Amino acid sequence: MQIVIDKFGTFIGKTENRFQIKTKEKKEEYSADIVTQILITSPCTISAGAVKLAMEKEIDIVYTNYFGTPYARIYPCKLGGTTLTRRRQLEAYYSDKGQILVKNFIKAKTRNQLYLLKSLSRERNNLFSAEIKELELNKDNVDNLKGKIDDLRQELLGMEGYFASKYFECLAKIIPFETRDRKSEDAFNIMLNYGYGILYNEIERACIISGLDPYLGFLHTDRYGKPCMTLDLIEEFRQPIVDRAIITLFSQKQIDDKHFESVEDKYMLSESGRKKVLEAVLGRLTKKIKFKNRKLTFKQVILEQARNIVRFLIDQTKSYESFIYRW
Repeated sequence: MQIVIDKFGTFIGKTENRFQIKTKEKKEEYSADIVTQILITSPCTISAGAVKLAMEKEIDIVYTNYFGTPYARIYPCKLGGTTLTRRRQLEAYYSDKGQILVKNFIKAKTRNQLYLLKSLSRERNNLFSAEIKELELNKDNVDNLKGKIDDLRQELLGMEGYFASKYFECLAKIIPFETRDRKSEDAFNIMLNYGYGILYNEIERACIISGLDPYLGFLHTDRYGKPCMTLDLIEEFRQPIVDRAIITLFSQKQIDDKHFESVEDKYMLSESGRKKVLEAVLGRLTKKIKFKNRKLTFKQVILEQARNIVRFLIDQTKSYESFIYRW
């Protein structure tokens, strides 16, 4: 389970093999044997004993800002995989393996956008039939691209941009927003940004546990201080986890003015808004789906995909198959 700290002034301590969570209103205890992560979204205090217990149990502690983006992470020193994995990750950038990975990341993102639109369209009298038909004609283009990563990048990003434009054009017909923009201050974009921050945390965690270097990417590169591998892998999961969760909140009319506030002339999620998005995204992350003849949660699938990349890099498997979710 994941412990979420979202109350200002919460104290996190430990007693024996349990975490103690204290607020003004109540005190709770959780066995360290069932905790997988401590997610801190509000200012709090954590004891050295609680940190030590978390590290002994390989539980990472993550701090996120008001926008849901992680800004600090504490995790056990012994995590991080082998030197071989990271060496192969670097070598793959200049080989066919890198080409296979970048094509798969874009293929997953564009297919997941298409399949989510199909699901939404079916629920709305085939509202997006024309756009879906157009995207269907172009969905296999990525498979025909060949060349080194540096030669492919612009074509792949162009394809990504084309699909994204059509995708958000369709969503704008059912949700009140104009266009997808990370800096926009409309409700939909703000909620997407916060949701992606939560997902980003989960992707980075999977990279670290599996032994991938979160900063050594293939599609997203040359971004100083940016965890490019995390940004690569997140492309497989935006639509089935975050987009679906946020669209559902709007469709079910669960969002209103109380979920937002203005702070220093900046429009953002209020405490109740952050909690609403967090619950929705965590609900998707813990949802069980069928994955390669197994029942796994989305959270488990993310870790499995990170490990599949490692297996591919160190030649335990001959290919890599990105995660494409069909509704």
